Amino acid sequence: MRNFKIIGLIFATVSFAACDSAYDPDGPAIDPNAPKVHITSPERGTFAGDVTSIEVRGTAIDDSAITSVTVNGVEAAVDASTGAFKVTIPVAAGTNLLHAIAKDAQGNTGKETRAVVAGRLSSIDRTVPSAITASMSAATFDALGRGAGGFIETANLGTLVAPMNPVLDLGTTNGAPDCLYAQARITGMDVGNADIKLAPQTGGLYLDATLDNVRVDLKLQWAVSCLDGSRNVTVSASRLRVRGLLAVGITLGNFDIALKNQQVTITGFDVDLGGVPGTIIDMLSLDTRMGPILAFATERFLVPMLNRSLSGLGETKTVDALGKKIDVTVAPHKISFDAVGAIVELDTELRAQGDSASPGFVYVANQVPAMDKSRGFQLAVADDAVNQLLGSLWAAKGLDASIDLTTGSYGEVGKLYDRVEISAKVPPFIDASGDKLVMTLGDLIATFKNGEQVATQVAINAQLALVVTANPDGSLRVDVGTPTVYVDILDENIDGANALSNAQFELIASFALSRVVAAGSGAAGAIPLPSAGGVAVQDVAINQQTGYLVVDGEVQ
Repeated sequence: MRNFKIIGLIFATVSFAACDSAYDPDGPAIDPNAPKVHITSPERGTFAGDVTSIEVRGTAIDDSAITSVTVNGVEAAVDASTGAFKVTIPVAAGTNLLHAIAKDAQGNTGKETRAVVAGRLSSIDRTVPSAITASMSAATFDALGRGAGGFIETANLGTLVAPMNPVLDLGTTNGAPDCLYAQARITGMDVGNADIKLAPQTGGLYLDATLDNVRVDLKLQWAVSCLDGSRNVTVSASRLRVRGLLAVGITLGNFDIALKNQQVTITGFDVDLGGVPGTIIDMLSLDTRMGPILAFATERFLVPMLNRSLSGLGETKTVDALGKKIDVTVAPHKISFDAVGAIVELDTELRAQGDSASPGFVYVANQVPAMDKSRGFQLAVADDAVNQLLGSLWAAKGLDASIDLTTGSYGEVGKLYDRVEISAKVPPFIDASGDKLVMTLGDLIATFKNGEQVATQVAINAQLALVVTANPDGSLRVDVGTPTVYVDILDENIDGANALSNAQFELIASFALSRVVAAGSGAAGAIPLPSAGGVAVQDVAINQQTGYLVVDGEVQ
């Protein structure tokens, strides 16, 4: 078999005609003069276990003498009489690509690539600790405050505060009316203008909220000497100012946010209580009681928004990726504040439904990277969390596909073959521990058929750079950049020599490239990247650090 390396849509096909010869689209894609190299061990789809090196065996055959065989640049020992070779090469934890290159005396080159998984496997059904770490600067919280102000001005505040009812409950027995009682329930609330300032400090966030033209609709119910009464009243204030500390902690795996040391100032307070008995007016003391109530209402507006902002996900939810349902579970692990900003650590479990056949995933404990709280928004995702997702998605057959090539926009490939069946021998893997940040897709086997007959079979291996993009709503998404793709024309399970012309191979290789991009993009898109609660992020960049994908951005 022969291997071809593709970068984007540019083919580096050394088996094509020599550079001084004209390109022949009908010429053979496999150079008949080049050595034929096969890796016989390890087999495609091998999980080698917790090893740091692996022995690679195979054969290299040519009409003339084989001058060298290398695997990943390491010279192999070759038996001159049989062409058998073997070599031990280092492997890293995760999915490794093995590139075998054989050369003959005339300088012709034959290649083959396959994948092998190395490293200790961890159970697929585990929690990855501190899998997501986010640093949020003072500028981020300032932007959150501005966003909260806009939310308060436009949201249905009455619905939000409804769980607080009754906001006043005086004289009842275990909530049941008595002969002398008063209750007040909020039925509606409007705010003309809201100015929310949030500033990080030790223990949480300093809140300074100014609400102008506040109107609260109340339903009053009472009894005096066992005679019942009720009335709708409106309480208004030209200005309400609430200050205090939004203390942020973690309780039972959830963020716990409460407003402490609150200071409330009300300006222009007004209420019409005509028709309400004086005894009830005295009980209600609305002029003094409404301050704490409105402060509590302000807290009710802000806490859900901050929960979403701090956790990004905050609860189990299900997303779609490559036709599979992905259960995303995120729970807060640790949070710390100071005057510069905050750092939040989240535990995760990322699983595709239907992954019960998984042998596990390669887990390598990483050190939480140093985070910069002084500017913008920074997010780090452990490659272990991503690899749990990718291993689970692979086990659930999310990378496998059966495609009818006679329908849809498959171009010339659809004229050559009726359908293609794609299966992945090993899970994709992301490694963020070195100097590169790439996803490795190993041994995607594409079987092209006409009717029930196998016409052509190729193995696709690829490495894809990762990029992060910001959506208009401020959310972030992982995607793939230009891939490097290796395509082997296989001769196993094929009737005849599986001969392809240059033109046919280019069609197949282009199709393979599109599938790699689709598979990589679909898998990468399922990686959860919490955003700062609707705060727009721009100038996004991604790099790697101590086994984490680190995303940097500026907030608006």
